[in-house]
Amino acid sequence: MDSVQEEPNVKSQETASNVQDKPKSYIKERVISSVVLMLFTCANNSSGPVFTQYIHSRYEDVYSNGTESSSNKQSSCLANNSEEADEVQVHVQQSTSYEILKLCLCFQIPSVIVNMVVGSYSDHIGRKLLFVLPMLGCTCKYVGFILVVKFHLNLNFLIIGTLLEGFSGSTSTFVLANMAYAADVTKTHATRTFAIILTDSSVSIAFALGQLMTGFLIEKLGYFYPSVIYTALILLATTIVIFGLTETVKKTEVKELSPIVHFKKVFGYYVNKRRDNKRSVFIACVIVFALLYIGLNGKATIEILYQLGRPFCWNPLKIGYYGAYSIVFMAICGLVAIKLGSACVRVEILSVTGMFLLMGSLILEGLASTDAMLYSVPLVASISTVSVPVARSVLSSMVAAHEQGAIFSSMATVETLCGAIGSSAFASLYRATVGTMRGMAFLGIAAVVFIAAIIKIVVIVKSPRQPGYDLFPSPPEDQNAQTPDHNQYGTLPK
Repeated sequence: MDSVQEEPNVKSQETASNVQDKPKSYIKERVISSVVLMLFTCANNSSGPVFTQYIHSRYEDVYSNGTESSSNKQSSCLANNSEEADEVQVHVQQSTSYEILKLCLCFQIPSVIVNMVVGSYSDHIGRKLLFVLPMLGCTCKYVGFILVVKFHLNLNFLIIGTLLEGFSGSTSTFVLANMAYAADVTKTHATRTFAIILTDSSVSIAFALGQLMTGFLIEKLGYFYPSVIYTALILLATTIVIFGLTETVKKTEVKELSPIVHFKKVFGYYVNKRRDNKRSVFIACVIVFALLYIGLNGKATIEILYQLGRPFCWNPLKIGYYGAYSIVFMAICGLVAIKLGSACVRVEILSVTGMFLLMGSLILEGLASTDAMLYSVPLVASISTVSVPVARSVLSSMVAAHEQGAIFSSMATVETLCGAIGSSAFASLYRATVGTMRGMAFLGIAAVVFIAAIIKIVVIVKSPRQPGYDLFPSPPEDQNAQTPDHNQYGTLPK
């Protein structure tokens, strides 16, 4: 009898042999990883508003014959309402969107290549590398920006730092690191969903703080000192990771160094015949995830530019207030929805509801003509933030514990590739329509989100929940984790 009882323990140890036991101070590790996440997010995501507004101000200099200095933080689009001034603003918007498009492609295309294999390698060499690489890349990006601002260099010099960020894996690799880290220490579907929602919400809060800080700093200090401050935050986060974060994966020998092997490991889920019962659902969920990222990245690329132009003509402070308000409000709504709503309906239904609300908010934003209409956009979007983390959690729950790095690498690759597609497509659409119907790009994004919602509905209808049946059953490790003998990783408090 003793030998029979010991057998499951041995099997469990073999299955998760490359993952360490739960750290002795689990709360300490969660606090440290959350601090790192928020520092990086606050600093890195603030680069979008800073870069966009700086490039916009530089082109205002060019098209106004140098009468306004780029160190002047206030937009000049309110200075003159003549037809000639309208034409100048259209040129400024078109040129700025083109520069932003170039920078987006410079960091997104290289990071697609990096994310194809880096997550799979992390299952052997550890998670810390996934944290450190994008932080070093972000530092290079900010250093390049500081030099351009300080010496008033040609805007093309921004491409150098942006390319270095791209080859570091960029934001997608950092998100991959956090998601894989959360999956390492949560072994059931429910706790993993909450952990990923919590991680996304931490990102949202830090993003909001960065937006608010950016508005104040640009308004008071210009563009040079905010970038110095954000560089310091990135270096602080890097130091904390190197010296304070506990590794959750035991380093093992990587038997196959060829990227092709890891490429097959990352994308094997799509063609693996052993997963026929899950493969169609898996692919459908990936398509939904991809469409959402095409839309969300397209929106992020053009939204600040949209606010800078007429009829809004917002200054950095207004942009910062709006960014903080919208992000915090939607993050809170998403958390409340996932905690309270999931007790009544499936999280997949909440996800679809969020997609339709997002679609409505995009239509409102595209048709907005007053500040009040823009401020109503987050109210309509409300719980739309649940859609992406639910998609992440569903995909994560469909693979084993030792494959978490690979699946999140797959998601990061899809995310980055779709980010490049969304940024280029909708920045180009915005550039083409800014002189006629400025909000057309937002209506196009709404159409993409609508397609994602329809696909998700089809998946839910074709796979109804039956008594004792779970559409997304947890892998065997999840069942083991529920017993005292196999609960090596701990769970997040509910």
